[in-house]
Amino acid sequence: MDKISLDKEMILDATEEIIRRFGPDKANITDVAKLLKVSHAAIYRYFDGKTALWNAVTERWLSHLHAPSNEILKEDSPADVKLSNLLESFVEAKHHSAINDPEMFANYIKLAQSSTEVIQKGIEEGINSIEGIIEQGITEGIFFTESPHQEARAVYLATSIFIHPNTFEDPDRKQNIKSVINLLIRGLKNSNR
Repeated sequence: MDKISLDKEMILDATEEIIRRFGPDKANITDVAKLLKVSHAAIYRYFDGKTALWNAVTERWLSHLHAPSNEILKEDSPADVKLSNLLESFVEAKHHSAINDPEMFANYIKLAQSSTEVIQKGIEEGINSIEGIIEQGITEGIFFTESPHQEARAVYLATSIFIHPNTFEDPDRKQNIKSVINLLIRGLKNSNR
């Protein structure tokens, strides 16, 4: 492949393919270079090393994973409905990925344990999305809080347990998610705090 036709997206696509083929523990830059029929040096022109490349792949994967959530933010619906939909979307996206794309989900878990930068960015984006909906709810007179950001962080933390693989096999998982979300929304609606 000539240098001109190689770009970051091609490298990211190839890296995802390699991770899916070999798993995150065995995949490496050599495999990516071989798949693209380029040298290691060609990859290093775009990424500073394996960590940078794997971070970029995970960041892109998370962005695709959360695309449906971004559509929910655009909905013209009351804040309580929108928040419920968003939280269910967050937890179900990871669950579906673990089932349908286990190698990339394993890569995400591995990265979460070793490099928090990409994961922290995703968490902050999630919290900011929740905060925006809470602020919408305050404007609509549905939610009552003086600290939307702190409430958004609490809501995120309360539901984040459901993205952990240990919860995926629980037969009551869906009901537990609904119960927690309903409890959180009732708390936000409580004007007697």
